[in-house]
Amino acid sequence: MFLFKNIKIIFVLLAFLLIFNNKGNAQLSIGISISGIAFHPVKEKYENEELYKWKLNKKGSLVAFSSLTVFASYRFNDYIGAKFAQSFIFYDCAGHFAGISHFGIDLYDDIIGIKSDTDELSMSFGPFWYYRKNWSSEPGYKMDTDYMKISKNGNWESKFVWHGGQIEYSHLVRKNQYLTVNFLPAIPYLYTFGIGAKSRLK
Repeated sequence: MFLFKNIKIIFVLLAFLLIFNNKGNAQLSIGISISGIAFHPVKEKYENEELYKWKLNKKGSLVAFSSLTVFASYRFNDYIGAKFAQSFIFYDCAGHFAGISHFGIDLYDDIIGIKSDTDELSMSFGPFWYYRKNWSSEPGYKMDTDYMKISKNGNWESKFVWHGGQIEYSHLVRKNQYLTVNFLPAIPYLYTFGIGAKSRLK
């Protein structure tokens, strides 16, 4: 049902990618990263901050968590590609399982004239789906219904947006092997960093 409701947008994205397709320069990369620290923008009081299990400061603006992300990107040419990322958050701010699914258009630093044999910067933009085990089991939990939706069975909370994205910096360490730093700006709720590695297969 979701697919048919948004079929026009999906066709536009596919057409945009095909127009810029250049098979001679196409490159496929796969990678993995780990994340462990989330930053919440400064507020006088954080909603549900008393539920945070691994607070790194008294106010709750810095919180530790545990996650692993796998991602695949396909670079069509010097400027554009496509990226899929799946995060498994084993222990979120409240100690629950959560996940993030993201698919987007990947834009590379060559667009603004930055070229390097060892360093690469890219930014993906596209649909972003966040879901987590319902925090309602936590005493004192206050749900923000404008932000999260509850599943029919009541076990999950989720948030879907079209404008999600991720920024990635890659540094070449040996042939086709890169170290990566990934930044997720989930504006205005939180920001996370991850470190990892990726391999370029072609």
